[in-house]
Amino acid sequence: MNRVSSYVRRAVAGLAATLVLLGLGLAPAQASSGLTADIRGTCVCDSTVGEWVVTWEVTNHRDVAGTLGNVRAYPAGRALVGLPNRVEPGQTIQGTQRLQSWEYTGSIAFDINWDDGTVTYGHSWPVYIKITCHKA
Repeated sequence: MNRVSSYVRRAVAGLAATLVLLGLGLAPAQASSGLTADIRGTCVCDSTVGEWVVTWEVTNHRDVAGTLGNVRAYPAGRALVGLPNRVEPGQTIQGTQRLQSWEYTGSIAFDINWDDGTVTYGHSWPVYIKITCHKA
């Protein structure tokens, strides 16, 4: 009985992860008026520890490079790791954030100082998680 239960749990976890990838953040989000940067967040359940792993991507659609500043990740205390602070024209950069299994939303926000002297404020995007991540 325990063995069947374990297989069922793993199958459900795999199906849940697939549904999350299909339902969350596959369409990039336009971060501000005028196409400048897209933000995309996708989630996968890390069932070895029972945590969500959110991969954040920022794509620069401008013909000038920019520097990210005032970067914030939510919920507070859930660090955004590995996101470079510099994005070149046409480049996509990415970082990861880990959420607890019971946390159903996460988001990032930042400003971009463009090399042409302009600054765009308040780029942000959330992810909404509608299933639970269980430790296997």
